[in-house]
Amino acid sequence: MMQPKIRHIHYRDDFVLRERFRNGSGSLVPLPDGVDFELRYWVKHNREFVASRIGGVYSNCTPDGDALLVIFKDHNLCEGTLKHDLHLRLVNDLMPDGVQNVYYPEDMAVQLWHLPGDSDGVIESDLLAAYTRGLPFTYDDFTPEQLAALKGDKGDPFTWADFTSAQIELLKQPATDAAKVAAAAAQQAADATRELREQAQTLANTADKAIQDCITATGDANKAKTTADTAAKSATDAATEANAQRELTEQSRQRLEAVADRAELAAAPVPDGLRMEMPAPVTLGNPVPRYINARVLPAGAQQNIIYQAFSGAAGVEPDGRILPFRPGLARVHVIPTGGTRYYKTVTVQVVAPALRLAAPGALRLDSAGNIRLT
Repeated sequence: MMQPKIRHIHYRDDFVLRERFRNGSGSLVPLPDGVDFELRYWVKHNREFVASRIGGVYSNCTPDGDALLVIFKDHNLCEGTLKHDLHLRLVNDLMPDGVQNVYYPEDMAVQLWHLPGDSDGVIESDLLAAYTRGLPFTYDDFTPEQLAALKGDKGDPFTWADFTSAQIELLKQPATDAAKVAAAAAQQAADATRELREQAQTLANTADKAIQDCITATGDANKAKTTADTAAKSATDAATEANAQRELTEQSRQRLEAVADRAELAAAPVPDGLRMEMPAPVTLGNPVPRYINARVLPAGAQQNIIYQAFSGAAGVEPDGRILPFRPGLARVHVIPTGGTRYYKTVTVQVVAPALRLAAPGALRLDSAGNIRLT
């Protein structure tokens, strides 16, 4: 048998659960109209939620064809696996008060937890409670007290073989009649449901037409009003509408950019390393910018990097550009924000300007004849 899928619901959410039932032979059937029942739900025994039909009055539930919709509103249940207990009050003339109480406890494939639920619709109960309806009454159904009452004159147990054919048929009759009544009730309920759905569809169609007529009439009225307005009023309205549309467009653009950024972030690979390229010593006063070239691995990962410089010899801009302050060494932490454990610490050397020699005793000049510094 396939393991039922576990459905998850936030334990404070209101939700709707569809319960289905089987008879003794395993076929899906509705609960008969003449049978009172209680469905008790709990996670821990000190908190429970009860749905019932007593005397034809439904509480915390409503019929849905051959099923039952249980409406969990303000249920006060805590976290854990949801369990339920079906309590039927069956008509049985052999019982002293004419009522036979039958219980069917069972765990459900529904988990209440602290995270968001995985469904906003009606939750189907994957574990179907079984109950007996309309099955023949057999010898095994007698209680020890009933067997004692049916003993013969000599005290021998009254067995099934002692029943006559007429007695057997008489014992079968209540169950057979109950099955017929239940089947007829189920058919009536199905017919009534179909009629209600047809009426609801007719009403919906009428309402849709009325709404459409109202929209058309409103449009005609607005058109007439616009024609009657002055040119100044029309210009003011047009300017107001343009401003509103511009603001709405800007808001939509910002939301789309945010969605695109989140999608890009979600699609990016998870960082798994950091590649570094360090410049040679940086000379004070050199106008050519020097950079710490850092690359987050793999290639498609988000390239978000933070630079933290210490000791005061140099600073680092957010784009990795080195700002020399004074000669000395500066320690710099290079930290990828998507994977901080892959950070690296490098040393930047800042040197004072110095003359460069082309040969012993000869200064090195650039192409314009200027003195070239380190």
